[in-house]
Amino acid sequence: MGLYNERDISLNFSGDIEIGANGDLKLADSYESQKSAINWFMRTNKGDYVPDSRLGCDAGRFIGKPLDSSTVNDLKDSVLSNLVKFVISRGDINVDVVPIDYETLGIFVAVGGNYLDSDGNLLDAKTEIITYVFPYLEGFPTPVL
Repeated sequence: MGLYNERDISLNFSGDIEIGANGDLKLADSYESQKSAINWFMRTNKGDYVPDSRLGCDAGRFIGKPLDSSTVNDLKDSVLSNLVKFVISRGDINVDVVPIDYETLGIFVAVGGNYLDSDGNLLDAKTEIITYVFPYLEGFPTPVL
């Protein structure tokens, strides 16, 4: 398992910056920062982020492909390999892709690991499953809130 201590500006699941009660930018803890990074990757295709075109899970390239086991496995491999390459250690993540109906896939990302607070103490971060609905015929992954 990895040990993560990176903190970033707090974002809600839609990607909007959160403001604290005092009017300042809110800072997320390391676990929330990691989940935000995963969420950003899930919703980004390679080439979308101009400073580094390698970044993203590239789910958009599956739009319009036939819904068969090959497509499901290729999407799962794309999500998992890109998250492991750029965001999180392999032992701290699991990805499942499941057909929901003839035009929709569910993408389930289980996030684990060890996370530190700002004082270097371990956070009580339980494995969380982030769920996305991917209308592969016409759109991008949308988080289920």
